[in-house]
This record gives sequence, C-alpha cells and structure tokens, in this order.
Amino acid sequence: MKNSRVLWGLWLLMSVIFCMATDSMAGYLLVILSVIVPLLAVLPVRRAAKRLEAELTISAYGEKGTAFAGKILLTNKSLFPTDRILCRVSCENLLTGEKEVISIHMAAPSRSNTDTEFLLKSRHAGKVRLSLQKMICYDPFGLFPVKTVPSREISAFALVVPESFSLETQIAYGESTNMDSDEYSMKKAGYDPSETFAIREYQPGDRIRQIHWKLTEKFDNLMVRDYGLPIQNTILLLLETGYGTEEADADCLDALAEALYSVSQELLSQQIIHSIGWQNHEENTFQCVEVETEEDLNALLPELLGAVPGRDGMSVADHYMESREQLEFAHMVIFSQAHQASLGGLASQCILTEVICSGEAAGYDQQDGIAILGGTPENLPETLSYLEI
Repeated sequence: MKNSRVLWGLWLLMSVIFCMATDSMAGYLLVILSVIVPLLAVLPVRRAAKRLEAELTISAYGEKGTAFAGKILLTNKSLFPTDRILCRVSCENLLTGEKEVISIHMAAPSRSNTDTEFLLKSRHAGKVRLSLQKMICYDPFGLFPVKTVPSREISAFALVVPESFSLETQIAYGESTNMDSDEYSMKKAGYDPSETFAIREYQPGDRIRQIHWKLTEKFDNLMVRDYGLPIQNTILLLLETGYGTEEADADCLDALAEALYSVSQELLSQQIIHSIGWQNHEENTFQCVEVETEEDLNALLPELLGAVPGRDGMSVADHYMESREQLEFAHMVIFSQAHQASLGGLASQCILTEVICSGEAAGYDQQDGIAILGGTPENLPETLSYLEI
C-alpha cells in the first residue's frame, strides 16, 4: 500500500507538471481523472467490505511437526466484487501460549462464495485456536485499505495430540484411611467391623466385643477378630500450568503433557482408575476428571490441552485443595517445571511425587518429603522409564 501511494503521488506530480507545461484541456483532464478515479474506485470496495462474511475450518486433529490443513470461506453478498482481500488469522497454541499471525490473500467475486486453503504446523502438542482478527479490502489501485473487524468471534480449533512413550509404573500402596472406601488394607488392622483383617488368639488389652465366640468354642481357646481398615489408593495426576516470575517454557509444557499422557495410558493398561486435574488460567477454573477407560482419556484431552498457562501465585495443588475440606487421593503426581516447597504439607497426607521438566537434567531427588524426578524436554521419557508413585 505504501508503494502504491508513492507511485500515485509521483503520477499526480507528473500530471500536474504535464498540465502546467501544456496548459491544455488534456492536461487538466488528466489531473482531474488521476484524483477522482482512485477516490471513486474505493466506494464499491467499502460497500462490499460491509457485506463480507467469513468462516474458519480446520482439521480436527494434527500431529506434531506435520502440516495440517485449514480453510477460510468468504461470502460476498454485495453486487461489487472485491479482488484484493488480506485476511489476518491468529494461530495460538493454548497449552504452550505460542502465538503467530498469518496473512491469507483472497478475492471475493460478487454474490458468491470462495474459499482458500492454508497449511499449519505445530512443534508442540496442544489445542490450537484459529481466530480471524480482521479483513483488509483494497481498491484496485491499492491506495485506500478498508479494514473490517468481525462483529462476532470467528474461530476454529484443532487438537495436536501428545506423543506417548512407554514406561513402567509401580504403585507404592499407602495406608490412607477412608471410611467410604471398598478397599481394605492387607497390612494393618483397623476399626471397621464389617470386614475381617485376621483371626488370632486373645491378648491382654483386646476388647471383649472382638472375641469370636464360635471359633473360641471350636478351638477351646479365646479367639479374637481384628477388624478391617478401609483405605484409599486413588491416584491424582496434576498438570501445572501456572508460573511465577519466569514465563512458561513451551518445550517443557509440551514434554510434561506427554509425560502425563503416557503415565495415564500406562495406568489404564494396568486397569487402574485415576483422575487428572489442571487449572485453566484463561477461564480461571480448576477441572478434575476421573479416567477409567481410554475413551475417558481421549474425551478430556481437548480441555487438558487447552489449559491456558498464566502467572499464578498458587500451585495447581493449591487450586485443587481450595474448594475441598480434605485430600481425596492417596497418591498425587504433579507434572511441573519447578519444585514447590509449599507442597510439603500435602506430602504428610499422601504419597506425593513431582515430575520436573526444566533446562537441566536433575535425575532423582527427595525434598520436603516429596519424591522428585527431573529431566529436560529431550531426556524426560528416559528419566521416566520407571516411575514409582
């Protein structure tokens, strides 16, 4: 547009010089036409720009590093064609926060539909959101652009699914008491009379109501029944999308999402029901979803991979506990970019593991009662080849 205006200015200057040099009717006519024609040419463009409608579509799924197709459809309801349209489309990976704007050149004949296909490629897993920011219509001379901002949000979404890796997961069973549980400890007696932990001989201090009278009569010796201890061995996987002073690292968020996805798949292969939680900072909401089957895992991926990162003084575990009176899980695994010492309080209530992804390979460590496995985006799969939680 800038070059067009420079050329137009030069043309006007030459027309004026020609007019002054010849002092003829042709010179005056040339000057008048040089001014009026471009001004008149923009009028139908303005008319057409007001009657342009747009839609965005995109492939529902994509793979990391592989191009996938998107399409923009324009409907021109005006009698005037618009041959030069520039569409500005924002592409944003909601999980990693990466953004870019692409420009798509189109033409819209009068009273017709037209579409243009374009290709996208994402280096990282996540939910990709396309949004039409604006359309710029140019007159035939490229002098006066007419900008049109959509009156409603025009967007489309694609899911770039994480790449999973194989690992071995071992559950370190704890003894977290839960009276509502149907599972009972195999190691320790409890106080639930509806379940028997063991039958043994009477010892001084045993309660009389624990005596098993039928077996006492049978063995001719006082026998008592130890009650069962209801426990919970439920598992919660949390993806940390909040960050402090430093911005979230896209490579690390991508690696953490893949690690969580891989651990979840491994737990499902062992038929272990678990839950996955995350904080969406764009909507300021915490979500926690139980995963029982592969279908459950695939169903939550759009929300998990659309968990927008943001600056946050609270950890994802804090957001989980904010609306709860007590911890509901015996095992918690937090996938994060840095160790958080504030989690030490939770470590006294459950078996807590942190999977850390940062720029430095850290290996295995233990701090504040928390087992920590650390690695870089490149070697995290190797670090997690064996995971005990």
